[in-house]
Amino acid sequence: MNPYRTNRMRTRRFGKGRQLRNWSIGLISACLVLTISPSVAAGPWDNVSAWETATVTRIVDGDTIIVSDSVTGASSRIRFLGINTPEKDNANPGQCGGWQAMDVLAELLPLGTTVRLLSANPNSKGKDARPQRVILAPNPITGEFDQDIAWAMAERGWGLWFTIASEAAMSSLYREVIAQAQEKRIGMWDPTLCGELEQPDAQVDLRITRGSRNSTLVDEWVTVRNTGTTDIDLTGWKLRDSGNAGHFVFPAGSVIAPGDFRAVHTGAGQPGKPDAHDLYANYTRRLYPEPGNNPGALLGDGTYLLDRYGNYRFWREYPCTTECEINPLNGVVAIQDLSLGKKKGKTRAATQWVRLINRGTETKCLDGYRMETGNTVYRFTSGTCLAPNGTWLLRMGKGKSTSKATYLGSTKPVFWFNQKLTVYNDLDQVIARRSW
Repeated sequence: MNPYRTNRMRTRRFGKGRQLRNWSIGLISACLVLTISPSVAAGPWDNVSAWETATVTRIVDGDTIIVSDSVTGASSRIRFLGINTPEKDNANPGQCGGWQAMDVLAELLPLGTTVRLLSANPNSKGKDARPQRVILAPNPITGEFDQDIAWAMAERGWGLWFTIASEAAMSSLYREVIAQAQEKRIGMWDPTLCGELEQPDAQVDLRITRGSRNSTLVDEWVTVRNTGTTDIDLTGWKLRDSGNAGHFVFPAGSVIAPGDFRAVHTGAGQPGKPDAHDLYANYTRRLYPEPGNNPGALLGDGTYLLDRYGNYRFWREYPCTTECEINPLNGVVAIQDLSLGKKKGKTRAATQWVRLINRGTETKCLDGYRMETGNTVYRFTSGTCLAPNGTWLLRMGKGKSTSKATYLGSTKPVFWFNQKLTVYNDLDQVIARRSW
């Protein structure tokens, strides 16, 4: 007889008054397969299976443990799904919060704890062929394995949102609880965790421009803009993504005046060229992939700015997690007019254009914005800003861009059969739209 009952979604307590979520599950102990009761509505545990039962033998760091399989006795190094905690590195200085995250995990999973290991695919593996799993610990009240340890770490502020396309069943829930920890500024989000609060008046806005699949790595960049009223010195500050491969340290002299910015490109290039604002991380692969928008399997990434002590100060994560078909600027930036052009071919392309207007009372910068119509995408260059009542003109044909007009360089009509033009921000929220 199955000793584990299927229960509807509810809230449970874990440890000292901490709340964790418990989802509708049914465990068949003999086969170690997680199933959903037909009477329970589909949820985040759909298609997620319990492949192993094991005993915790070692805590490696905040998101990695070593376990002994309860059946075979084999030892495995398990990487958590859903989060990425600060690294604990004995050979190098490590990352701010690495040891603290490890200590928190050790409290949640004492050595000798029996756990169940879940994944959508039993062959799911990450770096160094480590099995990737959701770790479920037993509930001390009921004995059921319904305590998600990665969720507990994220709730306490120890984890970046880290998604994998093939293992994203829980990703939206991790994103939600991480956002709550960020708002509370707890755990790794505490700006004084690993040193004094450097430049406490600094105000920085981060925007991500994602390149297309066929574009170069230089076409992917992060805009770092000073939105405060005083200069900020980013010398020695670090920009990173949610993984551990993309780290860029700002060089000496990175002083940014109010309203000014730097554009940190993923690919290789010479700093200060072609524009004085350009910097290059010199990486050979993309850091910011296209997001998925399935609510049950949310995919995305983020960019994070850390001070010289390693404290997390500013961040930007995509995509939006609520309704994306909204205008967060309330019509401030709008499509004022567009032309479908005249005649055919190059002539029509040369006579097609779109004009945006800022109807607000403050200057608006379009860092990370893009326009799409059919298969044509235009990504706004960093520094494209509209003063109050100011306009910006994009001509679809060929020409030399000036302060009065930007040219796309197309020899074929762009506005024709597509019948729709949409402006998005870097969170994939709709800013403006025009149909014809």
